Amino acid sequence: MLLSLTQSSFLGILPLMLMLNLLQWEDVTSAPVHHNEVYYDDMSLKDLFDQAIVLSKDTTTLTIEMRMIFFSNGFSSNMFRKIVLDFLKDQRHMAEALSSCHTFSLSIPETMEEARKISLKDFLKIILSILNAWNKPLYHLETELHRMKGAPDALVVRANAIRTLNGELIETVMMMLRKVHPGMKEKNDYPLWKDLASLQATDKERQFLTLYKLFYCLRVDTFTVDLYLKHLMCTLYSGDICNSVRFYQDPW
Repeated sequence: MLLSLTQSSFLGILPLMLMLNLLQWEDVTSAPVHHNEVYYDDMSLKDLFDQAIVLSKDTTTLTIEMRMIFFSNGFSSNMFRKIVLDFLKDQRHMAEALSSCHTFSLSIPETMEEARKISLKDFLKIILSILNAWNKPLYHLETELHRMKGAPDALVVRANAIRTLNGELIETVMMMLRKVHPGMKEKNDYPLWKDLASLQATDKERQFLTLYKLFYCLRVDTFTVDLYLKHLMCTLYSGDICNSVRFYQDPW
């Protein structure tokens, strides 16, 4: 993962940050307009970056909102809090569960120095791989929430919006790649998600643990994509905001 301005290990501190944040939570966005390829062709690379960052920010906001709903709504709050307490009692189990996100198999930069050595084309490919890896999980998340008895409409609406935003972001990043590397053909090289059986399990504890892990991993990846896009934007276009610590902070 790309490091923050303090050079702290993101993967190393993330589980602790998440756990501290989750323990403090004891408390409809409409789908974006679809833009066709002709519209994208008229946009500059910088405009596409601006659009991608807006889409990424909206995805991040909705992901945070969904996690908060899971912890505050009667549909899921008791089960999610139990998962947190179980993790606190067995930190080895927590480490195993939260270090097995399907996108963690991707080869990605872990320091600012490594990030600077990656070409724009290859960096955009990394971002695209992360986004594509979420196509099926987000589809099945929305489908299963529709089926789950008692699931609040607020969750279903946000799941749909996140899936739509992810599709918009994929399309935007693809057009960025085509501007950087004209004639590039789309490839489907991305990690496969293998937790569908667990998400559909009749065992509620197993099902909700899968939901918990899914949202943890989604939270990690939405933050990662947002950080990578901002890093590339700063590298290409600079600007005062790039020197601000707040630019790299994650809105926990």
